[in-house]
Amino acid sequence: MGDVLLCTPAVRAARSAFPDAWIEFLTDPVGADALTGNPHLDEIVVYRRGARHEWPLLREVRKRRYDIVADFHSVPRTARVVLATGAPRRVGIRGRGPRNLAYTDLVPKVRESVYIPRHKLGVLRPLGVNTGSIVDLTLEIVVGPAEREFADEFWRKHGLDDSQPVMAVSPVSHEARKQWGAERWAAVADGLVNAGARVLITSGPGEREQAAAVAERMRAAAVWDYGRTTVRELAALYQRCVLWVGNDGGPKHVAAAAGVPTLTVIRYPLGPIWTDGTAIVPHRYVQRSPAGVTEDVLMTPQLEALSLQAVQPGEVAQAAIAMLRDRLASA
Repeated sequence: MGDVLLCTPAVRAARSAFPDAWIEFLTDPVGADALTGNPHLDEIVVYRRGARHEWPLLREVRKRRYDIVADFHSVPRTARVVLATGAPRRVGIRGRGPRNLAYTDLVPKVRESVYIPRHKLGVLRPLGVNTGSIVDLTLEIVVGPAEREFADEFWRKHGLDDSQPVMAVSPVSHEARKQWGAERWAAVADGLVNAGARVLITSGPGEREQAAAVAERMRAAAVWDYGRTTVRELAALYQRCVLWVGNDGGPKHVAAAAGVPTLTVIRYPLGPIWTDGTAIVPHRYVQRSPAGVTEDVLMTPQLEALSLQAVQPGEVAQAAIAMLRDRLASA
């Protein structure tokens, strides 16, 4: 979900560079939901995992006779699909091992702390796209009338009132290394309520228990137990919120694409890589270097975990409340 939305600036650039081209995007069902209605795409091809789905897909992409294939992911699984297309131009990101053989053009993997959509744009460079001149890295998601109606009904059903600011809190993640902890998120959420906001705790499939753990630890009440949503319904809910606060992950990028300011608790030093610091809508992060670690030290998963635990609830709540006040002042 998040990775697909981070590709949308490159999709927009491809359409601008090739206005008369037929452009398709291959992704899984969740990614397809996130891209539905994207004005720069002619078709979304759905990829389903598993051998019984892969072989028919490989035959299908071969039949489509693409002129160009750009692989924004460039991992062994996607390299197989790229090679199967037989396209004359196949662009990918240089990796390790035989997967590089799937591509006719390879771009170097970016090592600098650059916002990920800028990395994705680099895949288009061998095709003559002047990516260096592109300033706008805004993510895109299309929220239609059905999704807005869903959000309106959600607000009515859960007693949310536009006269009181609603702040989305996403304390969940499928990846344990990205989880900051229920106790910490409960403290932040209570701080937001004390500042005069209502809190909407959002979660996805398999994350309900994490959301419940935060709600149970809060002193104040929060809206959290509401069932499943589509990606675009989630975006519609976020559009009704004044701010999104949460762990690093896909929901953060949904909120950014929905045009909502975000504040992310993230492992050091990944903040600039996953956050658009140049956007008109403010997107900020809180990260801390582990004690005693200097900038030249190679970060390991263990050090990244320590860096996440070094972030304190008070500083996150303070940053969120400051963003809330700025948002209300500019409304």
